[in-house]
Amino acid sequence: MQKQYIRFFALLTACFFTNYGFSQSVSISENVINPDTTAILDLKRKKKGLLIPRMTAQQKTAIASPATGLLVYQTDGDAGFYYYNGTSWFLLITSPVTDRQNTLIYTADGF
Repeated sequence: MQKQYIRFFALLTACFFTNYGFSQSVSISENVINPDTTAILDLKRKKKGLLIPRMTAQQKTAIASPATGLLVYQTDGDAGFYYYNGTSWFLLITSPVTDRQNTLIYTADGF
C-alpha cells in the first residue's frame, strides 16, 4: 500500500514539473529580464530588431500546409511582408509607413 502512495506522489510531482516546464516564456535582451507573462518570446534590444524569414515567392508558395498567421518577407515580385490567413497569402504593406498615416498595417486588398 505504501508503494502505491509513493508512485502516486511521484506521478503527481512529475505532472506539476512537466506543466511548469512547458509553460515558460523566453526573454532575449541586453539585460536579464523576466519575459512578459502573455508572450512565449519577449525580445528587448535598443539597437537591434527582429528579422523575419526572407524568401522568394516560389519558396513562400512551396511551404507545405503553412500555419495560419505565418509571416514571411518576400524578396522578389511584389516584395513585402506576407501573412497566411488560413487559405491564402496576403501582402501586408505595399508602401513605407509614415508618421502621417492613420494605420500601421493594411493589405493590398484594403482593410
